[in-house]
Amino acid sequence: MTLQGSFSALQNRQFRLFVLARLISTSGSAMAPVALAFTVLGFDNHPVSLAIVLASSTLPQLVLLLVGGVVADRFSRRRVIIIGNLVPAVTQACVALLVTCGTATTARVAVFAAIAGGASALMQPAMNSVLPQLVDPARLQEANALLRLPTNIIRIGAPAVGGALVALVGPEWTLGWDSISFAIAALLCSRLPASGTMKFGSSALQDFREGWREFSRRSWLWSYVLSGTVVVALWLGGYQLLGPVVVHDTSLGPAAWGTVQGSFALGLVAGGVVSLKWKPSRIMVACVCGNIPLALPLLALALNASLLWLSLSAVLAGVGIDIAIVCWNTSIQEHLPEALLGRVSSFSSIGELLAVPLGYLVVGATATSLGPSSVLSVSAVVMTLATLVLLFVPSVWTVQRLPSERTAPSATGA
Repeated sequence: MTLQGSFSALQNRQFRLFVLARLISTSGSAMAPVALAFTVLGFDNHPVSLAIVLASSTLPQLVLLLVGGVVADRFSRRRVIIIGNLVPAVTQACVALLVTCGTATTARVAVFAAIAGGASALMQPAMNSVLPQLVDPARLQEANALLRLPTNIIRIGAPAVGGALVALVGPEWTLGWDSISFAIAALLCSRLPASGTMKFGSSALQDFREGWREFSRRSWLWSYVLSGTVVVALWLGGYQLLGPVVVHDTSLGPAAWGTVQGSFALGLVAGGVVSLKWKPSRIMVACVCGNIPLALPLLALALNASLLWLSLSAVLAGVGIDIAIVCWNTSIQEHLPEALLGRVSSFSSIGELLAVPLGYLVVGATATSLGPSSVLSVSAVVMTLATLVLLFVPSVWTVQRLPSERTAPSATGA
């Protein structure tokens, strides 16, 4: 397949609309972490304070992701996605107003972060499961790559722009655009087809149990999620939490951290281009190997590397993780029945987020007492081991890409 042929999914108007909505919302959300981090550090210069805000965003997701999975398979996914964009539009506007008025505190920012996190939890399973209803089954990998490619391009420049805005005029402008971008995305998603229909004849609890059976009987699926429980918590704790702290304590500053974030996005774009061309038959093996470079930015931060080496490590991590995400999403969409995608996706998401709030708090507290470098070094080693152990799971090697001529997967397949 040529690269030009890999863009054929964009001929679908509904898919183009979905991509545009993601593109606009990402233009705000890619800048928001830089603004949020330096907002908190501006009035409370302690890693634990930032950890509290980040954990507050994640905790509601642990409660509501399972609900979101059932909702995605029982109701209109379009409506769920619209609401999931409108809520953070309001919460980010409120945080921007608090910062403008000089009344922002850790507790207040954490409350709005928790509300936005809950909305994201309810929306995410619908986002993950709507794609097979928008594109041809034979184009799923291309669609997954194309859905990520333009948003990753935005992430190249957006963090640097966000860091520059924070440094020049303050974080409230960045947070304000994030709010507007979510509102525009909600408007665009309102024009999507009403995917998903009301289910009758079974209770929500029965739906939950059915989804759990599908998830738990596939060792390649639950073992990858179990590994992700460790990897994601340490990655977010090391990169998203301690990264700004390390940069803040040096002469680099917020603009430099925005450059590192942009470098990571550049790697994501490169990984997306690779995913358009490269279609490994052992798709889960490629998925596992793509996670290995995630440890590199943590090692660079631990060694107080220069901006050049920090950026290079972020690029390599971005290439690997984007390939892993595309392969993972394609594996689930190919090997699971469409009617269960929302629930199984929610189990996957909650498994990977399970340890994140605790990870933020433990990493933040440990870094406060022992210093960030030691915590970053240990995290990098543990992440690598937790990834490599998956290569000893036999079913990871047996899950292969389905042929283009396949039929839709059944509830008993894979």
